[in-house]
Amino acid sequence: MPSRWLDCSCGRGPSVVQGKWYGVRSYLHLFYEDCTGASPDGDRDGSSPQGAWAPLIWKVTLSTGILFLLVGAAALATGSLVPPKLEGIGEEEFMVLDMQAVRYNHALGTCRLVGMALCMAAGALGAV
Repeated sequence: MPSRWLDCSCGRGPSVVQGKWYGVRSYLHLFYEDCTGASPDGDRDGSSPQGAWAPLIWKVTLSTGILFLLVGAAALATGSLVPPKLEGIGEEEFMVLDMQAVRYNHALGTCRLVGMALCMAAGALGAV
């Protein structure tokens, strides 16, 4: 394992010539490797735990946000585009209330509410 150099100062390009690495490399290549903390072999030394977790957290957050957006849009579309059923059947004097239709319409309203909540959660995850 290569020895760890002291600290990154972006002006340390010429110090690489002191015997750390050998081979044909351009000055800019060594300059940018020195400032990003990458070794010339392309391996990361793994000393920064945040650097290893940041891409994973970003990908999980983005994937979750996209999933919430798709499910929320589907629920919102279902709740909005499916027509509600008639709840009351009959005339003014004799009115029959269809309980199945009431539950069905309530489920459509819940579907719209869950769809809006999931879309807002997806927006919040996208903003993060």
